[in-house]
Amino acid sequence: MKRPPVLEEDRRSVGEWYDRWGALVAEVNFKAARPMFADDAIAFGSRIEMMTSQPQLEREQWRAVWPSIENYHYDLSTLEVVISPDRLMAMGAVIFRSTGLHPDGKTFERNGRATVTLMREAIGKPWICTHSHISLKPGTPLVSHGNRPEHV
Repeated sequence: MKRPPVLEEDRRSVGEWYDRWGALVAEVNFKAARPMFADDAIAFGSRIEMMTSQPQLEREQWRAVWPSIENYHYDLSTLEVVISPDRLMAMGAVIFRSTGLHPDGKTFERNGRATVTLMREAIGKPWICTHSHISLKPGTPLVSHGNRPEHV
């Protein structure tokens, strides 16, 4: 079996979701990112084994990581998409790029992978993340020591 073909419109919309989320991570903008996730989103992350709500994901993962890194963005040239036959559910997998900071202020490449499951009420409506799994590229230091302020 092979993955079914994905319409360019759907691939673009999933890419736009990642692009928006990446910009909000880079801005440390928790407030604007909240509506992009289901209230009961399930997530795996580098800080917590498993989370089962957007508030927990923000509290225990986002707030521990986003302020500590710089230059976060998704490399959409690596985007892979799988979409359901009704086009209301999608899985996106993509590489992210970011910069981490050692305690002495020196930087390091802090790249990784992001997989999300997205759902929408109808074609053309916004995607909402129901599951995310973010992991660092093997061998990447887990902790970054930046301290950027939250966007308010």
